[in-house]
Amino acid sequence: MKTLIKTLAILMIFLTVNISAQESDYSKYPGFVNFGDLSSMQDGEEVTEILIEEKLLRMVSKFTDDDEELSGLIGGLKLIKVNTFEVTPSNSAQLIARANSIDKDLMNKKWDRIVKTKSKGEVANVYLKTAGDDEFVGLTVVTVDEHGDAAFVNIVGSINMDALGKLGKKFDIPGLDDIKKDKD
Repeated sequence: MKTLIKTLAILMIFLTVNISAQESDYSKYPGFVNFGDLSSMQDGEEVTEILIEEKLLRMVSKFTDDDEELSGLIGGLKLIKVNTFEVTPSNSAQLIARANSIDKDLMNKKWDRIVKTKSKGEVANVYLKTAGDDEFVGLTVVTVDEHGDAAFVNIVGSINMDALGKLGKKFDIPGLDDIKKDKD
């Protein structure tokens, strides 16, 4: 019952915050990535857009006080932005070109590409933005599969890689479940 109440409270807060207009300029943060206008490439039926801003993230972190590590992970974030949609024959080439353009842009801006997968009709890249030796301030994932989906993900703020990996394992999030910060 306690979990149900927390879930309903988080949903209500999420809906309330999403109804109000975006107030903050997240482009000033070093971990922010501008993917450009993706709406023209969303011609399939399946589209998911998630935009969780700092205010909501702070509220959610208060509801996760029973898990201190998760609360710390969420509380340090400024923005979570996710766009996923179906890849179709009409948008496939555009999406691959956009993924390659984002790759070039992030590499020029000194992001660390930690994963690069490229094959015919498929691109999957994961990037980290660091500030100093061991502070992560941005995580970006760009994937395009011409026989599946495209995903553009940007997480902005102070990122605890160990907690992110645990969050991925807890909720079975592919790609996050085996992330950990090694200090060997």
